[in-house]
Amino acid sequence: MLSLIIGAVLNIILDPIMIFGLLGCPAMGVRGAAIATVIGQIAGAIAALLFNRFRNPIIHVRLKNYHFMWQDVADIYQVGLPTIIMQAIGSIMTFVVNRILLDVSATAVAFLGIYYKLQNFLMMPINGLGQAAIPIVGYNYGDKNCQRVQQTWKILLPTGAIIALCGTVIFWCFPGQLLQLFSASSEMLLLGIPALRIISISFVMSAITILCGYFSSGLGNGIIDMVGAAIRQLILLVPCLWIFIKISGISHDWYAFWIAEIITCIYSYYMSHKLLKTIYSILSEYRYLPKI
Repeated sequence: MLSLIIGAVLNIILDPIMIFGLLGCPAMGVRGAAIATVIGQIAGAIAALLFNRFRNPIIHVRLKNYHFMWQDVADIYQVGLPTIIMQAIGSIMTFVVNRILLDVSATAVAFLGIYYKLQNFLMMPINGLGQAAIPIVGYNYGDKNCQRVQQTWKILLPTGAIIALCGTVIFWCFPGQLLQLFSASSEMLLLGIPALRIISISFVMSAITILCGYFSSGLGNGIIDMVGAAIRQLILLVPCLWIFIKISGISHDWYAFWIAEIITCIYSYYMSHKLLKTIYSILSEYRYLPKI
């Protein structure tokens, strides 16, 4: 947390200085913003290294007697590679959807950008829950303590669903106010208010999908998360948006989010629960485990 805060705060401080040329710094515009971002990232990385070197009482990295092992790399990428692909899928989806919407309405493209900014605020606590669950699930799975793994499962999904439901209520009741945070025009409000209300219905399903992906990653299976992201953001959403636009125009294309989120939620929940049951059956030989 501190490493990320150091990098972000330094970036925020340097942005106006380098963009507008304050405190004797030459005005560099967009180039200055890029340089400020790189400096912030470097500072955050240095802070992370120093924290782990001097403040981490558990892990002490020593290059002496270090032996590189390909199996360790393979184990890391078994979980990490699907996450990398998942991040790429999100970028591809944004590009393709913007191209589809741009042929219909530039306002729709602008709205989509605002929507994802608003959604990021809602998904912050949900992603935080998921990232916190990964080590809890992973450590207890490694300790063959599946009761705690199951307990995490039972707490994780309802908590995320409640947060998402609160987001749905806010987006449904105050869509105009949310859009006005970005100085939305009258045309944007006309398109965006019903669109936010339609999309917000799928927030609970989206939260369950995301948390199931984190949970599965904690058990060492990153494929469920990757496939879920592909179905949700690319395989279903993009074609459905295109079809709805061709059939009924821009006003109804947001229902594509419902189709993508419902199907992905069913897939992610089923696969994650199946994985949990498999883990139980494997570890049942080590200790007594109650039925799921």
